[in-house]
Formats: sequence, structure tokens, C-alpha cells
Amino acid sequence: MPKHVWKCDFCSECEESFDEANIHEKECSSNPDNKYCCSCKNHSGDGFWMYGESFTCLKNLDMDHFEDYGGCKGYEEDK
Repeated sequence: MPKHVWKCDFCSECEESFDEANIHEKECSSNPDNKYCCSCKNHSGDGFWMYGESFTCLKNLDMDHFEDYGGCKGYEEDK
């Protein structure tokens, strides 16, 4: 029997409940509202951080600590 899941609107993450999916979407690194590298047009590189791939910022901004300060100040949405 198929299982009903909720998929994030910004990535491939799936959750078993609507509430869990909403929590994930608000924190998702691909959500443009969070101003993280994944959805920025200045993000360069292939692969995923978790696999040790190399990413760079085309504006040469710090990519390590922006999450602590409400997102990147040089963020530009990749439309």
C-alpha cells in the first residue's frame, strides 16, 4: 500500500506529516527566504557540501557563517 508523504517545495526532502514538512521548508537551505548559497545566483560548484565538494562564492563572500546572521548579505536569488 502506498505511503502518503509531504515533499518540500524547495528540495527533495520528504516528511511523513504536514507539520514536519512545514518545519523543514522554513529551515531548508534551498528556500530562497533563508538566503543560503544553494539558491543564490553567485553560488558556484557541483555536488553537495556533505560529499566534500568544492563550492565558491562568485562575490568571494564568507560561506561558512552567514547562516548565524540571518542569511548572506550579498545574496541574489537565482531565478
